[in-house]
Amino acid sequence: MVSDKNELTEVFIEVHHLLHRYHMIQHSKNIGDFDPRRGQGRILAALKNMKSINQSELAFILDIRQQSLGELLQKLEQNGYIKRERSQADKRVIMVELTEKGRRIEFKKPDYSILFDELDINECENLKLYLQKIIKRLEVLINESE
Repeated sequence: MVSDKNELTEVFIEVHHLLHRYHMIQHSKNIGDFDPRRGQGRILAALKNMKSINQSELAFILDIRQQSLGELLQKLEQNGYIKRERSQADKRVIMVELTEKGRRIEFKKPDYSILFDELDINECENLKLYLQKIIKRLEVLINESE
């Protein structure tokens, strides 16, 4: 039985750490090294939703500095996932689009439901309620901090 909130915090942090490791392992199995929420994977995921976009607009949409985006795009281009070309309408503008190789990348969500296989239905419901309370508390603390 956990009687100390500090001990509970440590357990919660350990769960967070292990969940992150599991997430990264599952993403590497499913889609290589591309996490659709970070870095190059985030760019590929955004480009999947559009035919072509100029580099400045992509930086704005993803809220990434131009220089950082340029470095990530260079890596993606070298590996054949994207192509960049100057706009025919305005030679100052660089257009970015996926190549065939880039379009073939699929972002499959890992199955996290297996994490709860050891819990019965009541334990799952209770855990859900507890986590919802923690989420609400975190939202309040974040809003107060901003």
